[in-house]
Amino acid sequence: MAQRWLYLITVTVIVLVSFSAAQPARAEILDPGAGGCPVNTIVGGDNLVQNGDFAQGAVGFTTALTNRGAGVYPDDANGGGFSIQTGSVVYPPFETNPYLYGRPFPGDPQRDVPATDTYFYSNPSVANYEAGNGRVMLWQQTVTVAPNTTYNFFAYFDNLLDPVKSANGAADPIIELRVNNVSVGTTVVPKTPDQWVLIQFAFTTGSGVTSITLRIDSLTNSSFGDDFVMTQINLKQCVSGVGVAKYALPPVAETRDGREGFRLEYWITFRNLGADPVSDLQAVDDLATVFAAAEDWELVELSALTESGFTALTVNPAFDGRTNLELLASDQVLDEGQRARLRLIIWVRPPTGPTVFQNIVNLSARSGNVTVTDVSLPGLDPDPNGNGDPKEQSERGTTVTIFSPLKYWVPIVLR
Repeated sequence: MAQRWLYLITVTVIVLVSFSAAQPARAEILDPGAGGCPVNTIVGGDNLVQNGDFAQGAVGFTTALTNRGAGVYPDDANGGGFSIQTGSVVYPPFETNPYLYGRPFPGDPQRDVPATDTYFYSNPSVANYEAGNGRVMLWQQTVTVAPNTTYNFFAYFDNLLDPVKSANGAADPIIELRVNNVSVGTTVVPKTPDQWVLIQFAFTTGSGVTSITLRIDSLTNSSFGDDFVMTQINLKQCVSGVGVAKYALPPVAETRDGREGFRLEYWITFRNLGADPVSDLQAVDDLATVFAAAEDWELVELSALTESGFTALTVNPAFDGRTNLELLASDQVLDEGQRARLRLIIWVRPPTGPTVFQNIVNLSARSGNVTVTDVSLPGLDPDPNGNGDPKEQSERGTTVTIFSPLKYWVPIVLR
């Protein structure tokens, strides 16, 4: 059979001014920790913090700082304070060589935190620090929670000082997260590397606890420097994570109904990485988009592999990859530590010339009362580093098959 294509394949793609009437609550906080959710759990579900991205302006929180107004430089000469900013900003406005730069938050896919253009610009004054004995309450809010539940309180901070232009000795912010006045220590937000800094506080509520008070303080105790912003303040549950990986076997030349083409076989692996069952497991694979450039393609087989060590899931018999994109039947469950694997076989006739078919699977499930998600990682293991969190940036990517007229193949990595 005359073949028009050679192929290559890779599977490594890899506040005291008040804006709220809420009062602090006293409640039992267990197992506090600064490292985020415990091992083998991930953050999931809705953010319980109101207006954590400040898109609604200066509402929903209490602060010890004076609100200078939206889009204003809260300069020290006028008592400092805070300002809700939008988009990229450059300050001070009266300087010919400004040294403060604000920028939108790019988002954090690992924790399902979207990007935002709005943020809280904090610039405490000497008087603020003197009034608080070296501490300034930047933000406080009381939220409703469930008892005996593990949460992660986290937010993102950015030092506005240009590391080159700012004066020597300018203070870097020192931030402390508190839950019902419990602290797990402070974090310095440095000038370099020049990036948003994640600060976290995981804890478990005690029996009967239905509300808690979250607080963010500055302990820098200096107005020389100490210009920073914060946004996307979150409180989310820590729940069992579930991951997905997609592995592509080498293509095999195959003729169907007199048409030359290739058989592509994929193995799709699901894994419950937590200590609790996950239910309502569902995976979506949009084959029509994947093979849009092909001259022709057909779904040959979708089946569950029943080899040792894998739980047999029920596939969706109506899946066609075109109008019905769900791989699994309804009500699928994976218990603690269980794995499952599907076999997906496609026949494809690539166009003449170099062609790249890129494919991902989107996974969702219920962990308790929370929906958790993942995007497939190329390969056979959704969590190769074994930390129980399959949503890390290094553990997601695109499974790629490349057809090329070249006489050799070169490994590639897509990230």
